[in-house]
Amino acid sequence: MTTMKTAFILNASVQKKNGRLHLVYSHFDPIKKITKPKWKAMGLVENEKKAVVEKRKREMMAKLEEEELRLREGYNDPSYYPLLQFLNDWLENSHKRKVQESTYQGYKGYINSNIKTFFGEKVTLADCKPRLIYSFYDWLREKNLAESTILHYHNLLHAAFQYAIRQEIFDFNPLARVDRPKAKKYQASHYSVEEVKTLEALSKDDPLYIPIILAAYCGVRRSEALGLTWENVDFAKNEIRIYQKVMETKRNGKTTLVISDQMKNETSRRIVPMVPMVSEALKKHRIRQEQNREQFRKAYSTKYLDMVCVDAMGDLIRPNYVTTHFRFLLDKLRMRRIRFHDLRHTCASLLVESDTNMKTIQMWLGHSSMKTTADIYAHLDMNAKNSAAAALTHLFRLDEADEGEE
Repeated sequence: MTTMKTAFILNASVQKKNGRLHLVYSHFDPIKKITKPKWKAMGLVENEKKAVVEKRKREMMAKLEEEELRLREGYNDPSYYPLLQFLNDWLENSHKRKVQESTYQGYKGYINSNIKTFFGEKVTLADCKPRLIYSFYDWLREKNLAESTILHYHNLLHAAFQYAIRQEIFDFNPLARVDRPKAKKYQASHYSVEEVKTLEALSKDDPLYIPIILAAYCGVRRSEALGLTWENVDFAKNEIRIYQKVMETKRNGKTTLVISDQMKNETSRRIVPMVPMVSEALKKHRIRQEQNREQFRKAYSTKYLDMVCVDAMGDLIRPNYVTTHFRFLLDKLRMRRIRFHDLRHTCASLLVESDTNMKTIQMWLGHSSMKTTADIYAHLDMNAKNSAAAALTHLFRLDEADEGEE
C-alpha cells in the first residue's frame, strides 16, 4: 500500500522592501505552536521581470513548503527534526530565559561554531546515537580543546535532549549512554605574601591598582571588582557589599558592557570585610576620581559616577582589558606570571594557610557550596594541617625534653 504525501500549500506573497523583493510566508513555530509572517529575500530587485519573479517564487515555495510541512507534521518525529535547528529552537525558546546572558551567549557560540561545523544542517535528532556523539568529542580533542570545554558541550547536549524528552520527541536521552568527559582537577596558582606586597607596592600608579587589591585582599572575582559601587563601600563598618557585576557580551554582533545584579549564584551576593589597607586605598582613589573630574571637566564621563573601577577619564574599566593589561603589567614588573583570577585564589590560599575554616572561606568567596571550596583548596588545607601536626609534635618533644631535665 502506497502512503500518499499530505498536500500542503504555503500561504505566501511577494513584497517590496528597500528596493528588493521578498517572499513573505506563514512560518510555523513548532515550539510555541503559532504561525507568524516571515520575510525571506528573493535575491531580486524591485523592477525585475514578472516571469523571473514567478519562477523564483515557485522555486522558493517548493523548498519552503517541504520545510513547513516537516515543522507541522514531523515535529514529534526526530528523524525529521534537524539537530542544529532543534538546538537553536531549544536555546531561544526555552533555555534562554533560565540562564544568565553570558551563559546564553556561550551556548550560542558553541552551537553556531563547532556543533554546526561537525554535524552540519542535515543531521537529525534521530541520528544522534552514542557513536556519533563520541566521534564529536574525539573531533573536539583533535582540535586541542580541554576536557573541561568538552564537558561544557556534553552538558549543553544533555540539557537540550532532556528538553526533547519533555516535548515527547525522545523517549530517552542518548547522552545517558555516553561517558561524561572528565575535566582535570585544576590546581590554581597563587602568590605568596611577599609577592602580593611587591605587586601592591609596584602597581599603585597603574589603572588596575584598585581591581588588583580588591581581588588579592577581598577575594572578589574580576566581574565583581568592576561592578563595585561607592554606595556599596561602607567605610564606617569596614565592609564591601558585592551586589552586582560587570561583563562583556555580544549584542547584534557588537561587544557591549553590561552591569548586572544577576550574580553567578545566590551566595555570590555577599558582604566581605574590608581590611585597613583596602579602606585607605579606596579613600585615596575616591579623592583622585574627584580630582580627575575637576581637571577634565566636560571630557570626563559622567555615566559611571558611582562606579569604583573607572579610568582617569571616568570610563568603566572593561573585563577584557583587565585580563590583557594584567599580563602586560606582570611582564613589565618582571613578576611571575599568574592570571588575574589567581589573585582571588591567592586571597583564599592565604586564608587557608592562616587556618581559617572552610565554611568561612566559602562565604567569603561566594562559592555555591563548601564542597566547591574544599575541592579547590583541599591540598592547601592538608598543608596547613601538616604544619599544625608538626607544630604539635614539636611541642611534645619540648615537653619530653623538659621532663628529662627534671
